Amino acid sequence: MRPVSRPVYLNLFKIHLPLPGWVSILQRMSGAVLFFVTPVLLYLLQTSFDADGYVQLQVALHAPLAKLALTFLLWGYLQHLLGGLRFLLLDIHIGADLATARRLSAATLLLSAILTLIIAGVWLG
Repeated sequence: MRPVSRPVYLNLFKIHLPLPGWVSILQRMSGAVLFFVTPVLLYLLQTSFDADGYVQLQVALHAPLAKLALTFLLWGYLQHLLGGLRFLLLDIHIGADLATARRLSAATLLLSAILTLIIAGVWLG
């Protein structure tokens, strides 16, 4: 009789995760952050409809910390969008082999960073 196979303890900090794995984790994390931030953004949008609220919001959003937070939210949105497109390509069996998956993952990260810099530079500049 063979011994019962027990679950193996996996130390997640010692496992080398490939780039597609990191992009997949970032996809889920950015989606969760955007889900929880959406009510706050809707509240800020509602506040901006009032003249006094608009002025207060405009002053608050000129703070460096607010600009940094908006830049990270923009990157999260773009990363989530491009990561979702990557997953759609995987659903139709494009990019399923390892080399193409790595290239698509790198393109997702690189393009989201470039678009963030361009949009943040124009919008927040």
